[in-house]
Amino acid sequence: MSNKLGGYAGKVLDVDLGKETIREFSLDPELAGKYMGGKGFGAKILFEQLPARCPPLSPENILVFAAGPLTGTLTPASGRFEVCTKSPATGLWLDANCGGFFGPELKYAGFDMIIVRGRAAGPVMLVIDDDRVHLKPVPELWGLDTIATHRRIKDDYGKEFRVACIGPAGERGALIAGIISEYRALGRGGAGAVMGSKNLKALAVRGTGGIAIHDPERFMIMCREAYNELAIHPDTGGGRQKYGTNVILSCMDDAGIHPVRNFQKGKFDGTRQINEETLRALYVRDRACFGCPIYCSKIAEVKEGNYKGSFTEGLDYENVWAFGAQCDNADIGSIVEAEYLCDLYGIDAVSTGNVIGFLMECVEKGVLTEADIGFPLRFGNAEGIIRAIHLIGKREGPGALWGEGVKRIAERVKGAAEFAMHVKGLELPAYDPRGSTGMALAYATSDRGGCHLRSWPVGEELLSAEQRMDPFSDEFKAEFVKNQQDLFCMINSLGICLFATFAMNLKQIVPLLHAATGMEAFADAKAILKIGERVNNLVRLFNLREGLTREQDTLPKRFFRERLKEGRSRDRVADLGQLMKDYYFVRGWDADGIPTEKTLKELGIYQDNGGQ
Repeated sequence: MSNKLGGYAGKVLDVDLGKETIREFSLDPELAGKYMGGKGFGAKILFEQLPARCPPLSPENILVFAAGPLTGTLTPASGRFEVCTKSPATGLWLDANCGGFFGPELKYAGFDMIIVRGRAAGPVMLVIDDDRVHLKPVPELWGLDTIATHRRIKDDYGKEFRVACIGPAGERGALIAGIISEYRALGRGGAGAVMGSKNLKALAVRGTGGIAIHDPERFMIMCREAYNELAIHPDTGGGRQKYGTNVILSCMDDAGIHPVRNFQKGKFDGTRQINEETLRALYVRDRACFGCPIYCSKIAEVKEGNYKGSFTEGLDYENVWAFGAQCDNADIGSIVEAEYLCDLYGIDAVSTGNVIGFLMECVEKGVLTEADIGFPLRFGNAEGIIRAIHLIGKREGPGALWGEGVKRIAERVKGAAEFAMHVKGLELPAYDPRGSTGMALAYATSDRGGCHLRSWPVGEELLSAEQRMDPFSDEFKAEFVKNQQDLFCMINSLGICLFATFAMNLKQIVPLLHAATGMEAFADAKAILKIGERVNNLVRLFNLREGLTREQDTLPKRFFRERLKEGRSRDRVADLGQLMKDYYFVRGWDADGIPTEKTLKELGIYQDNGGQ
């Protein structure tokens, strides 16, 4: 069943939950050469096999779990895998990326990809133990939180099994529900709700195989070089190891793009209580994903105050912002507790913090009352944040609506749409685009909605030690965002962490990939970046088919109408007019954002899909 490609496991698993069938087939070398893995595999499968306008929570939706050719190899930070599906939050494309150990274990079991279809009659778990694969009814797991689910599976099957599961939020169809894999989250866009709609509680995988490398000697040389680059780089070998992802917190606040009170302000008054050093004081242990020398994940424990004893793994910048500045909350203990609860229930922390900050502004503006909420929920109210998370996670009372995200709440609450902060239905992360023209364009053009992981221009605009781009200028931003989107897409298809690419560049990545696989399609930088461009264009076609219009490539109204009042970004508003025209041009799309026939032919997509 295996093929001769280096780097790949060589097999694909196709599971139909409704029919209770499990098929294995060999990985197609042509698919690997044109779409690489990860996001690329998901894009190809969903575009070709998902029925157009399929309801995301119907049995017809498809879940794709896909690793990349470097996942699980000795390449540094090679623990990543993707889940791709149609998002119930946006009705559009969704891919969510996760680290940890599940992706490598899947490849050691012999599989590059799992395709999940249909809906089981009752709660089930997919068990993969090398080439022994079966579906097991698990009614006893339904209703358990993610931590209890992991513990039960590992106790019953073995500690060496790697697990990905949903919590109560995913079971009950919360559209902001994610999939949790050992404290790592496939968080954004509602993949957990899709998994819940299929009655798929968990996947458990154990593998004892290995991954063949085409040119082991050359591969090891390049691995050593890559590890050296990560060790000496000031971000990956210094700041990020020390502070985790919160290393950028003060910089974002100084720049005036640290969103406060549901994006009403750009500087946080609570930075004395919440900054890199105060957060670092909570860290009790570092933890790394598979094969990663960065150790950016920090296990944090609250040492005093109302939430003494609370702990979480991660304490990531985005989540600290979501329950901190976004909610104008400087109670550091409540932020740790909030992140823990999001993992426990299986909900996306970024969307959850957005929802709560939005509700707080609804109360502030008078479009909701305390009676509507059921308890005090105003900016700075730490106790209210925790109560709201419990309701969202359990989908109880008003939490049933809150778990559907900001867009749907705004549709139900008169007068709230003006300050509903989302793009295409996905809530925004922790960067105010009024102070970064690059982020404004990146948000507006992101294929899954409000997202900083398709392109992250603030890295060059505000953090680069070399010559920086002007954060207020339009110049070169369309080219930069387009090129970085293609690069990031390729990285997410490759199976390594984006953080590693802060130090590793294509001079290390290309020979690593070529030595691992031996594929001429991966022999030069231009070729592998073209894969990223091909995948992004295919995803654009998917979104257009599912109803995306040019008008949705935009930002919330607040950014165009309300000026920031403090910080280095003071008096700024967003303006996408010329940026969008430039972006469509460099993408090879027409004025409506549709890829031209010429572009599709150049990328080999037109021929793949019969000229459609």
